[in-house]
Amino acid sequence: MSHTQKNHKGHELMSIDSLYAFLYCTLASNVLLNQPIVGGALYLAGHCAVMFLHSRRHLKSEVISPSLRRAGLLMVIFSALLSLVMMTLSPVSIDSGNFWQLAGLALGVLLRPEIMRYSLEKSALEKRKTSAIWLRLVMIQLAFLPFVALILFFSPLENSTDWALLGGYVISGILEFLSLPKVRYSLKGYTDEEKETLSQLSGVHALRMYQNAAIGMAAALQMTLVIVHTYLAVTADQLIFTMLLALLCTYAAFFATDALLKKRIRKTRDQSILLCVGLAVWLGGLVHFICTLDSPTLLQSLISLALCITGATVSARAMSRMEKDMQRVAAFGLGRNPGSLPNATMHIKLEFATILGQLIALVALLLIAIFTNSAYPGDWEALFRSFSPLLTLPAVCLVTAALIFALLFPMTWDHMNKLRHYMELQEKGEENAPLKNQLEAVVVKKSLKHYGVKLIIMLIRPFYRHKIVGRENVKLDKDIPCIFVSNHGEIYGPVVNVVFVPYAFRPWTTFEMLDAKIIADRVCGGMLKDQKVLPEKLCYWLVDKIAAPFLAWIMRQVDSIPVYHDNPRKLMLTFRETVSAMEAGDNILIFPENAATSEDGKYQKEGVSEFFTGFTMAAQMFHARTGKCCQFIPLYANQEKRTITFGQSTRYDPDVPPAEEKERLCKVLRDEMIRLSKL
Repeated sequence: MSHTQKNHKGHELMSIDSLYAFLYCTLASNVLLNQPIVGGALYLAGHCAVMFLHSRRHLKSEVISPSLRRAGLLMVIFSALLSLVMMTLSPVSIDSGNFWQLAGLALGVLLRPEIMRYSLEKSALEKRKTSAIWLRLVMIQLAFLPFVALILFFSPLENSTDWALLGGYVISGILEFLSLPKVRYSLKGYTDEEKETLSQLSGVHALRMYQNAAIGMAAALQMTLVIVHTYLAVTADQLIFTMLLALLCTYAAFFATDALLKKRIRKTRDQSILLCVGLAVWLGGLVHFICTLDSPTLLQSLISLALCITGATVSARAMSRMEKDMQRVAAFGLGRNPGSLPNATMHIKLEFATILGQLIALVALLLIAIFTNSAYPGDWEALFRSFSPLLTLPAVCLVTAALIFALLFPMTWDHMNKLRHYMELQEKGEENAPLKNQLEAVVVKKSLKHYGVKLIIMLIRPFYRHKIVGRENVKLDKDIPCIFVSNHGEIYGPVVNVVFVPYAFRPWTTFEMLDAKIIADRVCGGMLKDQKVLPEKLCYWLVDKIAAPFLAWIMRQVDSIPVYHDNPRKLMLTFRETVSAMEAGDNILIFPENAATSEDGKYQKEGVSEFFTGFTMAAQMFHARTGKCCQFIPLYANQEKRTITFGQSTRYDPDVPPAEEKERLCKVLRDEMIRLSKL
């Protein structure tokens, strides 16, 4: 397989290069026929066909599944039929010269970028000089000018109108020229091994979620741009001025957002969260567009357009930043390097998604034409006000679907870091079985992010604010996880640590808190035994059916490691799971206080109880398995002052006898926590 690979920067997902031609055909149709929608429909039908042929020419049939190939062909045929139906329903005579002039202009704007793309790809394969490539593209641009000029100046239009349309054609050509990609894929067949790889890629869950989100975005963008710009075109008093303003708004929002993200993107760790934010802004722009149609103004329409483009740009930039990680995801899922195959399949799917989006937009324009001639003859603005929610609904559904896939994307920033670390280990010829197993659970198998507990944390934080003190004492090693040691303070310590500690960790949790039945029995037999507010049966039902399952669910959501204090044999399971988690790169949070040493047999709300000493065995086992010495970082959660204070860390010393090291660690950590409690 010979190929060249495009360097993605998120712009392919945006795919707004056809917007120039669509707007030009809309303007030309309004001038020639006084029917702006006809030109837009002609262009969309032709563009669907051209894109389908482009996909078949540049990506051989083995890249496309037979069902997808048939669907693409049906979409092209359907778009052609829709355009014919629209011509029949519109008050435009197909025999008129103006109609054929419009068809000629539409043909010109369709063929020009396609010929330029073909020339660009051929030049890239032939490795021509940049100057020669630019000269060839300029010549293609100039070759179309006499064709368009001939069409225009044989029309009965005024000379000023002819020159305006010719100038618009030149401007749209310049914009298309500047937006052409540097390199496109060009594939010449696949081997049987590569075909098998393409089939196996569909089994990588994380990659599939990423691609589904991108496909939804590509289709939604076409719908969004077509509907919003068509609305501006058919409702504007000064059509050319309004459309130029809309075009300026589109690209100003695109480039401004893109430039801002280039500077700020490194500060955003989790790109999947940025993707969700972008899609949410995009969805907000569509909702704003629908809600403002009762009293529309040009400013409100442009705000909707700017929100949509800003959201789409943020989403596309996040997707492009995730692309290298997706190459690692594909390599991890397959167990080998798939080369450029994931990008090739992504490219073809995006082109088909663009066809689908434009086809849906064409259906929307057909509905407009039908209702214009029946219920709203000639009243475009009234038509859009009545039917815009229905016409915008497909775009809303597609953006919503993309948002759902983004939310279902299973990998967090921590997972991405672990994947990079694992791939680095593989390059060195090393292996890490616990890390591999953990990654397989989120990369290959179906899994979900813990959005539920994150949402709860977001709701709690504003009403339960805490200050983080001593963060400079936390110096985490890149390759060696740490063990955080905290006071318990009844339920207070576990809650504030989960909500406010700014570092990822897996907490030790007594096994009873992971079993809803045990929680219900303990709560009803202890805390609620003497309560007189509710009937006993109702109280037990509420705890058994709602409270206990909810608490157990939260414990599972935070990836708790169960601790079996009273069962030495099962306690070894706790240490084995802890060491495996540390090998996979997870930090650990432990509450070592022994409540039985307090006078009332409860955890102290202020101060620090005596420690269980067995928890230090985790460091000993981790060193025995990896040869690495983890550090213990004490912290104290102060309920009265609403602070979480980190103290001086200490590291496990393998040269000291285990019994002595256990006592040393416990004494150092407890003394430091007592000191922190008095600050």
